[in-house]
Amino acid sequence: MAAGALGALLLAMVGLQVGQGSGALPESFAAVEMALVVIGFSAFFWGVAWAGWWETRGWMAAALGLAGVVLAWGSIAIIARAAPLGGTAAAFGVVGGAAGLAWAAARQVLARVDAVQRTAAEVKDSRTLGAAAAGVLLAGWGPHVLLVFLGVLLASLAAWHGSARSRGLRAALPAVVAVGALIPAGWLLLTIAGEQGLALTNISELPLSPAAESLLAPLLLLAAWLPLGLWPLERTRVAGIAGVAGLLLVSRVIGPALPEGLDHWRRLAYPILAIGMWQGTASGRWPAVMVGGALMGLASGSVEGPRAAWCLGGAALVAELVALIPRREAAWVGCAAVLAAGYGAWPAAVAGLRAEVVYTTLTVAGIAVLLAAGGRVDPSHGQIHISRFES
Repeated sequence: MAAGALGALLLAMVGLQVGQGSGALPESFAAVEMALVVIGFSAFFWGVAWAGWWETRGWMAAALGLAGVVLAWGSIAIIARAAPLGGTAAAFGVVGGAAGLAWAAARQVLARVDAVQRTAAEVKDSRTLGAAAAGVLLAGWGPHVLLVFLGVLLASLAAWHGSARSRGLRAALPAVVAVGALIPAGWLLLTIAGEQGLALTNISELPLSPAAESLLAPLLLLAAWLPLGLWPLERTRVAGIAGVAGLLLVSRVIGPALPEGLDHWRRLAYPILAIGMWQGTASGRWPAVMVGGALMGLASGSVEGPRAAWCLGGAALVAELVALIPRREAAWVGCAAVLAAGYGAWPAAVAGLRAEVVYTTLTVAGIAVLLAAGGRVDPSHGQIHISRFES
């Protein structure tokens, strides 16, 4: 509940940063922001009371609430001064009612979703890990576009081999579709580049027309998305490693070479990522959710995107690797990864709001509601525990 409350505060603070500009804060805007602040602090108090302030969970919830107050104190004062009382009450009724309905629906959804149950033995597969790591290395340090493509293809193969159910067409989709997307994209890029070549040092100087960018961008965005294992693809046990190769494809090739194509296809990419991140949150697939948020940040084209991507992508990579280490000391590394992901959520939300306001708001709100609705649910006279923080 306290973690979900941070989502409400995040929306309020990020909305203020993006929407305030240089002028005065509009009263209607401030009223909605104030309603989010009130909902966030109400959820904090609810979480502490629910867990019991004398219990460990209560202290953890209180610590999250204190962190939210410290980080948002200056912004809250700005919002409080600009928000009219009547408008705030009306906004609280609308936003609070919508949040309550979404929370009730999320509890019913979580009651029917199995959380990820992953053991260290499941991910200790040298071939899968080796292919995913090789894909990241090629995509990150390869000096040629085709080497980056090869790295993404290796990551997609690793995602296939590390899928929860390795047999069947659905599990093989990342590898099959990656081949179908990267081969024609590479051929078209080679044809357009000609003697100029596809070295990454001059990738931004390729003579690509707007039509060529609009044709290439969906193929490469699809290839970057495939290793994540987000909806509707099969879950993969190496999403936090293989997904980083997709981030590198976006940052090293799509962003510099296809900016207009990225702008054109962003409106389709965002809702697909949003649904996948909701499903990943509900089932506890946190490395995939982190990389999905990083991909959203990069696809925004905003200056905050790269910082968000490397915080979230690095956190996902570390969280996936920590699962391989049985020693208790590795838990501290996992905590550091969670903190890095929390820090990266801020610039990711800012970048998303600068590009796609509605989809970014729905994504953050949906994840916050799913977090707040987690824990104990009782859909049919029996309690089911949803374990969302298995790492």
